Amino acid sequence: MAQAGCERAALAAAVAWLGSACCPSPAHAQGSSVAAPTRRDDAPLPFDIPAQPMAAALNAWAVQANTQVFVDPGRVAHLTAPAIKGSLTPRQALRALLARSNLQVSQGANGVFVIKPRPLVAAAPQAPAPDEPPPAPAFAAVPHEPVTARASEGPWLLGASVEYSSDAGHARSGAAVAADGEYFITDHVAAAFYVTLPRTHSFAGGSARLQSSALSLKYYFTPESSWDPYLGAGVNVTAIYDASGVTGLDRVTAGPTAGAGFDVRLNPRWLLNAAIRWAYVRPEVNSAQQREIRIDPVQFGVGLAYRF
Repeated sequence: MAQAGCERAALAAAVAWLGSACCPSPAHAQGSSVAAPTRRDDAPLPFDIPAQPMAAALNAWAVQANTQVFVDPGRVAHLTAPAIKGSLTPRQALRALLARSNLQVSQGANGVFVIKPRPLVAAAPQAPAPDEPPPAPAFAAVPHEPVTARASEGPWLLGASVEYSSDAGHARSGAAVAADGEYFITDHVAAAFYVTLPRTHSFAGGSARLQSSALSLKYYFTPESSWDPYLGAGVNVTAIYDASGVTGLDRVTAGPTAGAGFDVRLNPRWLLNAAIRWAYVRPEVNSAQQREIRIDPVQFGVGLAYRF
């Protein structure tokens, strides 16, 4: 009787061992996974996110980027995100949303974006005792990532435009080609220089050639947006030469200049520009009458610019 019970127990153990070898347990089967297909996160995508609370803006970004982002809701509850519109990579668009906050973005190996506060600067550790090993760092250094337009897109801008000048009084003028360059001191403030090719200026009793250049400061209102208006003011210098019909008109004159315009972002580097400029240009004629010629051109221009 005891021998029969032992044989049945041995048979049951053998059956159980064969079953475990052939069929894994449910917990073990759930532990296996298939690698998710990878996707390029540096390819530009069309983003159109209006200004709104940060939590809603991040949700809109995740939908338009077709990816995931993790953030502590308490960290963004009091924040407002700026408007984002244009062809940007997901990382560029996310940096633009966080540009005015103290948050930074990182990306894990699985492609998920994680938003967290910037680390505080750690205090200098005290020197360990001679018989003690040096302490481990409190946290790993996190590289600083550019989050502003100036840092991520570059401080320089070069462009060319076609301008039509309309002069004051009885003066007549036409179109000219202009080149300009800018250096962004901050996201909002830029030092700008532009120069036009010479054009012929006709007036009563004669004509002359004019070549203008200017140095000014510009203020951009929405550098994080795809549509960025600006105002500028500075000093204009105009060279007048090849005069005919008027004695003593060849000279260089200087005066104030002011302008306004806007940039439209075509992609992260190229921009379409439209502008209007006014300059004070009133040379005097060295003649018996000692009269002043009022030119004061108003220039309308459209062109392209490259940011780097």
